[in-house]
Amino acid sequence: MWSAREGAAEGNGKICSDVVVMDDRAVATGMPPGPMVSTLNVTKSSKVHIGPKIVSVTQNVHNAEMIKGRFVGLELVSSKHSRRVRCSVAVFICWALIVAIGLIVYLIYVAMPKQTRLDIGLNETWYLRRGDWQAMPAYAVNFLQLPLSNVIIGHSAATSCQRRFDCIETVMGIQQNHLRRSFDDIGPNFLVGGDDGWVFEGRGANVFGAMVVNYNRISISIMFIGDYTRIYPNQYQFDHINILLDRLVEVGVLRPDYTVWGQCQVNPDTFSPGWRLVNNLSSINNWNSSNTQGCLR
Repeated sequence: MWSAREGAAEGNGKICSDVVVMDDRAVATGMPPGPMVSTLNVTKSSKVHIGPKIVSVTQNVHNAEMIKGRFVGLELVSSKHSRRVRCSVAVFICWALIVAIGLIVYLIYVAMPKQTRLDIGLNETWYLRRGDWQAMPAYAVNFLQLPLSNVIIGHSAATSCQRRFDCIETVMGIQQNHLRRSFDDIGPNFLVGGDDGWVFEGRGANVFGAMVVNYNRISISIMFIGDYTRIYPNQYQFDHINILLDRLVEVGVLRPDYTVWGQCQVNPDTFSPGWRLVNNLSSINNWNSSNTQGCLR
């Protein structure tokens, strides 16, 4: 119980507290002084606390703009210095992307070697490159995956030739005919004809030919000039074809174990390359004699 002196002290005391305004709310700066206690008698009580009781309250105040910026991401309220830093980073990233794209384009179109028609380096008087027979430019060029395992022999089934000049005119006519038929170029990779066994570079050693469907991607095609259901080939033609094939092995166009086929052997029930030529294909190295029953006469 309280004494009279203590009651009087409590009645006469005055409680003062400084108040400060913060965020439109009045907040006390300190706790008011408690009553003066000199004599206190506590009977049959537990958990007694004498004196002021101080409770600590923690309050986190977040700026509304900061919260908005966290959700929106790009709308953060920041200082001018921070904005300048972010702009510098953005400019750096843009330039890095431009440089990277330019480097990729350079590597693909400039630095990396471009594939071109292969010159097999055969320097014989009977071998004529495209420029020697005045070939027209190809509409398109697609390259083979080398080395190859197959050689296909066919014939033009048209007029034959004897002399060099006649054979050049004939090959030019074959190319013009193929271009009119919507070919990208003359069909075969090589041609051979004439009394002296002239060998002509057609599409070339490493270029996708167009003579036998389903075999153009996996073979070198050689066309004999003329209709070999009517005429016979000569030994010069076979000799020069064998030299050509040996050279194609040396430069990596053909595998050493390549196989030679007549067109009618891989595409049955056709005349090409003509039965008179089929009967003499044994004169060409690595010829496979199977499936000749599909060659028409």
